[in-house]
Amino acid sequence: MADREEGMSPKREIYENLRYRIITNEFGAGQQLYEKALMQEYQIGRTPLREIFQELQRNGLIEIIPKLGTRVVSLDMRTLRDTIQLRRELEGLAAELAALHIEPDQFDRLRDLLQSASKVKTNSMDDLKKLSDIDMAFHRIIYDASGNRQLREMIESLLYKMSMYWFQVGFSADEFREQFNELEELLQAIEKRKYTEAKEIMKRHIDHFSTVIKENIF
Repeated sequence: MADREEGMSPKREIYENLRYRIITNEFGAGQQLYEKALMQEYQIGRTPLREIFQELQRNGLIEIIPKLGTRVVSLDMRTLRDTIQLRRELEGLAAELAALHIEPDQFDRLRDLLQSASKVKTNSMDDLKKLSDIDMAFHRIIYDASGNRQLREMIESLLYKMSMYWFQVGFSADEFREQFNELEELLQAIEKRKYTEAKEIMKRHIDHFSTVIKENIF
């Protein structure tokens, strides 16, 4: 699982853990999430758990159906199309702004993440999860570096949804690993403050990611 952020509250930690388990398909598409079982597992009350469910629903990862319960969303082609269109434009903007505003420590963290990705060599599920963690961390630093908090809030839910689709479709670590070549190219553009180039590279990266998903669905 991705590293826990310092100062995270117990409730936030549970949210992050549940979100991760949904994204990585531990809780699969359409699977029911039972309140009593999760309350017991996490030692949490019904009210805070329902608040966590509401946030997961806002992020498009679960659906809460009155009288039927709560379940993980399944891959939906219309939602996938809409998510891709939005993510392409917003990620491009985030990369453009990051190239203009990134701080040295943020750049160093991006470089460290790509170095970590290069050391992940096998096609195991554990390595797929490692690459997913690295990919999400990389994108989240880009969002932070953009300096636009509203943009980050809008785009993070799209990132989580696309990552969940990746696991639901059943891609391999090898397929995921190919994405990091574009992130290396992006980092070079950001280092040189080439903001227009960074924007186009990020859009191309999202296009590539989306094409691979579509090819594995149809």
